[in-house]
Amino acid sequence: MIVSLDMSRMNRIKWVDKINMLACIEAGIIGQDLERELKNYGVVLGHEPDSIEFSTLGGWVSTRASGMKKNAYGNIEDILMNVKLVTSKGTITKLSEWPRVSNGPDLNHVVMGHEGNFGVVTEVVLRVRPIPEVKEYSSIIFHDFEIGIKFMDEVARSRNWPASLRVVDNTQFKASQALKEKTNSMTKEFVDMLKMFYVLRIRGFDMNKFVGCTVVFEGTRQEVDNQKANLYKIAAKFNGLVAGSENGLKGYFLTFAIAYVRDFAA
Repeated sequence: MIVSLDMSRMNRIKWVDKINMLACIEAGIIGQDLERELKNYGVVLGHEPDSIEFSTLGGWVSTRASGMKKNAYGNIEDILMNVKLVTSKGTITKLSEWPRVSNGPDLNHVVMGHEGNFGVVTEVVLRVRPIPEVKEYSSIIFHDFEIGIKFMDEVARSRNWPASLRVVDNTQFKASQALKEKTNSMTKEFVDMLKMFYVLRIRGFDMNKFVGCTVVFEGTRQEVDNQKANLYKIAAKFNGLVAGSENGLKGYFLTFAIAYVRDFAA
């Protein structure tokens, strides 16, 4: 037997504690609504899976979700402080929002990833952060996928990470170009032609091999400047070409668009 529950009306932020940077939220709220409403309190969650437009907070807990900005904010297991689980035998929750206790199993880790088999998540206490001072997008292109992977490995070892760093292969890169909004501006089309000439003819990139890397920087001005300096220094070692913030923004949001293309194709 399968029971399906509509949790959409359990979508309130019950309280936000800006001293301890915690928030108590009902589990039926959609991800993008949650992030928008938290900003009214001057805080963000930062958990941004590519399903954020459709998935719920309770779904994130039940599937042990990962976010695209986990480098800065962590996955769901890193920000979950407490959970209320309603079962056929009663309601289960921790007595406090302490992130860790030293005795017995951790209820949070029992519930995370349970896929609805143990009960229904109705309420969650999460760690929140102040709204970042700076948010910037960027992009880098590399000659092929193998070089892109080597670049990612060295960045990982540097331990100085932007909020999000993703390499897309050549096929995905071409798809992103095909999905770009058409423009009627002859000036912009001419500039784009010059950019492509520089990339292909002068820098020697192969249109059928090169890959794109999308970047999101978030934090204080100093943190972002340090991340950018480190990232671009490593990119230069692998002959990477910084391709600008506009391409970074489009490439990042292509991740959300892929879900629409996938569903339409299915």
